[in-house]
Amino acid sequence: MKLAVVGPAQEPSADLGRRMIAQADGILIDWDGCIALANRPQAKALAFLARHRERIAIVSNNSTHLPEDFARIMARAGVPIPPERIILAGMEAIRHAATLGGRAMLLASQRLRAEALSLGLTLSRGETDLVVLLRDTRFTYAKLERATNALRNGARLILANDDLNHPGPHGRIVPETGALLAALEAAVRPAEIATDRIGKPAATLFCRAFDALAVDPRRSVMIGDNPDTDIAGAAALGMDAVLVGPRSGIGLGDLLD
Repeated sequence: MKLAVVGPAQEPSADLGRRMIAQADGILIDWDGCIALANRPQAKALAFLARHRERIAIVSNNSTHLPEDFARIMARAGVPIPPERIILAGMEAIRHAATLGGRAMLLASQRLRAEALSLGLTLSRGETDLVVLLRDTRFTYAKLERATNALRNGARLILANDDLNHPGPHGRIVPETGALLAALEAAVRPAEIATDRIGKPAATLFCRAFDALAVDPRRSVMIGDNPDTDIAGAAALGMDAVLVGPRSGIGLGDLLD
């Protein structure tokens, strides 16, 4: 495995990143902070995606949208990516919960609640077997109280991601699912909660992308802006990885041939 940025003693290397991308059969790339800000694709990102579109899968800890939503955004931007190559933590968390069965308390947007029902997930506000935590922008004290008591009584937590925030426009940050998790863990000790973590750095999203692209992890590269999720997740699977964004000084435009 090689990293385009591999520690404080070495300088970021766009040249190394370009070589890794040229040799890869599959390119996995994060959404927020890499491709888009506030779900608006950036011009240099679009140029990169257009160059490598057939080898690309979007792999994101997003837990607010469906793959079809991002597919429409990309189609309007002139770089269509099929939904099956857009792998999102929220959607995968719901799929995982549906395979487990039982009653689920789903903390999520209305759009993802509707998708959960279509997959056969049984939603409950009372007795529950699962608490499924996504980025719920209508999170309330009442939801916090119900969820913490469900977890205290033995419900399993299905966590889309534990990111505290993601980059927003104009240097702002957008609170993420991990910020809601912090509230739950302030009321119920983490050691008492049985948790299935779905998003990066866990392997689930990466493996779904390998299947979608029909590629070997050892012949793939991950491009992301978060060392703790994108880069750490890739490292655990033996993938090459390129860190982009302010922490490396490398942008997607620098990775164009």
